[in-house]
Amino acid sequence: MKQKRDLFYIIAIGILIATCAQLYYTKVYEPQNRIHVYYNHDEKLDGQIVETIQDADKFVYFAIYTFTKTNIQDALLAAKYRGLIVIGITDTDQYNSLADQKKIINALRDDGIPVYEQHTSGIMHMKAVVTDKAYASGSFNWTTSANTINDEVLEVGTEPAVRSQYEKILLELFAKYGNKN
Repeated sequence: MKQKRDLFYIIAIGILIATCAQLYYTKVYEPQNRIHVYYNHDEKLDGQIVETIQDADKFVYFAIYTFTKTNIQDALLAAKYRGLIVIGITDTDQYNSLADQKKIINALRDDGIPVYEQHTSGIMHMKAVVTDKAYASGSFNWTTSANTINDEVLEVGTEPAVRSQYEKILLELFAKYGNKN
């Protein structure tokens, strides 16, 4: 009986050691700077945007042409409620012509999230989010049809050099259009 119990403990300890070794190996040797490209007919792209926002620790900056997905609105509001800095920019004509977008942008603004509008003869056609940890950008507008009907791609990455380029661009847009709203 003692031998069976000792054998059980040895096997249990062996399994525990193997599990800890695998977790350590995965953490230490897993590439830290990942870039993934997602296609909307393989994966729901709004979920990738929401995950990127939820993973942020300090800030969430976004630029979006068309925005009607309330789950992304909820993720931005949750980030604000967690104490993160959340700032965005959208296209003036899209904001003025789409009732659903106007409702979402106004809700964000009502809860203290500055969302600026582009005020030139061109359009603000970017579709990007950047945080202190990651970025997501591509052809994907934050709409149901972009998620389910259109052909869309979304690149999500943590590469520091790319992430900081997106951050720089968005901060420049905020500085350019922020005082005009």
